[in-house]
Amino acid sequence: MFIIPTGDDLVDFIKDFTGSTNDTEIKQCIFMAEMSMRNIELPALRSDPYAPENVGVADENGRIPIPGDMNKPILFFKQGRQVTTTATATGTTGQFTITLTSTPAQAIANGMLVTGTGIGSNAVISNVGTGISGGTVTLSVANSGTVSGTLVFSTTGNQSSQTGPWIVYDRIGDRDIITQGMIAQLYLQPVNVPAVIRGKFSEVYDKYQFLPYVAQGDLINLYYYKAWPLLFAPVTDEVISATGSISSIAGSGPWTFTVAGMTTVGDLVVGDTIYATPGVGSFGAAPGVTTVTQILSPTSIRATTTGGTGPNGGTVTGITQTGLTVQNNAVLQTWPEGYVYATLREYYIKRHNDTDAAVYQQKFMDAWNVVNDQNNLGKWSGGHTRLTSVWQPRQYRQYNIK
Repeated sequence: MFIIPTGDDLVDFIKDFTGSTNDTEIKQCIFMAEMSMRNIELPALRSDPYAPENVGVADENGRIPIPGDMNKPILFFKQGRQVTTTATATGTTGQFTITLTSTPAQAIANGMLVTGTGIGSNAVISNVGTGISGGTVTLSVANSGTVSGTLVFSTTGNQSSQTGPWIVYDRIGDRDIITQGMIAQLYLQPVNVPAVIRGKFSEVYDKYQFLPYVAQGDLINLYYYKAWPLLFAPVTDEVISATGSISSIAGSGPWTFTVAGMTTVGDLVVGDTIYATPGVGSFGAAPGVTTVTQILSPTSIRATTTGGTGPNGGTVTGITQTGLTVQNNAVLQTWPEGYVYATLREYYIKRHNDTDAAVYQQKFMDAWNVVNDQNNLGKWSGGHTRLTSVWQPRQYRQYNIK
C-alpha cells in the first residue's frame, strides 16, 4: 500500500502539512510541480519492447509513426526477419488452402500467422507455394468461412529470426539521418548470414526513419520512456450500468430518487456525478446535474438532480459516471517524494516564502539526483545515458571510397 495512493490523498497530505484549506490552490501547485517532473526516467515509465503495441510496423517509405505516449526513446531493435504484409485471397469454408489474388509486398513464409475474413483462429502457413498472385497457400487450420478480401500475414509474436540480420538502432539527429541516407546503399546487406548490425534512427517530422533502410511491413521493437498522465486531468466517462429503473421521486427541486435494477453500481461513491440515456424514465433535462447521495445495494443507488427539470419514473439505459479525473500514475506510485517536495516548493513560491521554497527545491533536487544516479550507474537505464552506443566506435570508418 502506497503512503499517498491517490491524487486526492496527496491534496489532503499537503493541506495537513501546510495548514491550507484551499483544495484548488493545492491542485494548482501540484500541476506546477508536474511541469518540472515531465522528464523523470523511472523504471515504471519504461515500455515493454516485446508487447504487440510497442512493435512498430514500417510504412511504404520505411518509417514508423512516433508513439503518442513516448517521452524519450531508449533503444530500438529489429529481431531479424520480422514482417507484417497483406494480400487479397479467396478460399472455401472447411478447406485448408487459400488462393492469393494479389502479390504481397513482402515475401510470405511458412510459420507466418494469417488473419482475415474466413480464416480460422490461430492459422499459420504450413506450405507457402509460390507466394504470388494465383498461388496456393496451405494453412494449419481449416477455413472458418468463405475467405475474401485482404488477409494479413505476420510474424508478430514469433521468436526472433535465427538467420538475422539483427539490428540495434542508435539515435542520431534528424539532419544526420537525412544526409547519411544519401549513402545508405553502401551499408552491408548480408544474405543468409547471421549478423548484428549497428543501425541508426532519428525523428523526421512525426515519424522515425532508420538506417539501414527498412521495408514496408518490417517490424521494429520500440523501447522507450513513456509520458505519464497528470493528476486531476480529465478521464473518459465510464459506463457503470447498462440499465436501471427510476422510482421513489421526491422533492420539487432539487429532486431525489432511487435507481434500482442496475447491473452493478461499480465503484460509484457518494458525490460522484452520473448521467443516463433517457427511456421511459430520465434523470431530468439539462442543465441539471445528478449526483450519487447513497449506495443502497450492489444494484441500487439514491441520487439527487439539481437544476434543470425533474426526473421521470421508468427505465433508463447507459448509466455513466462523468467528471472523472486521473487519481494515480506511475510517478506517484514509485516516486512520491518528487510530488511532495515539488508541490511544497510551488506552494511556498506562491506564498512568497523564498526560504521554505529553497529548502524544498533542494530536497526535490536531491531526490531527482538519486534517480539520475541510478540511471548513470546503469541500474535502471540499461548501461549508460549517452545518446550513442558504446559497444562500437562512433567514427565513420565503414566507408572508404576512392
